[in-house]
Amino acid sequence: MTEPFENDPYLQSRYGIKTSRSPKWLVSAIIFAVIGGGWLLWTANHFANPEIRSTLISFKEIDAKSIEIRYSVEIKSPTTKVTCRLSARDFGLNIVGQIDDPIPLGTRSTTRIIQIPTRLAAVNAKIESCTSN
Repeated sequence: MTEPFENDPYLQSRYGIKTSRSPKWLVSAIIFAVIGGGWLLWTANHFANPEIRSTLISFKEIDAKSIEIRYSVEIKSPTTKVTCRLSARDFGLNIVGQIDDPIPLGTRSTTRIIQIPTRLAAVNAKIESCTSN
């Protein structure tokens, strides 16, 4: 019994075998790579450069009823009204004080020192969030 040859044009046309230079999966892989790569570049740029960036610099306990926090805020659009929520925590990480600090309109970059009143002695302070209103 003889084996059919893959290069026989008669058998290829009879059974609908098409010869292509590139495999079918390669086209799908290229499309997936272009779309996926574009999405990765967009997300990397979008999340690396947020609209509002806040950085905790330091905190210092003033007394048993207050703690001082020093932080910086950078805002891309100075026409945006921004409010930062600051919290003070005790040794068990329970929130013992919280305050909303409005950033003045027209500010692009600032360093703020705010005193947070607490109900118990606080051991640290945190920037919960900075959001635009």
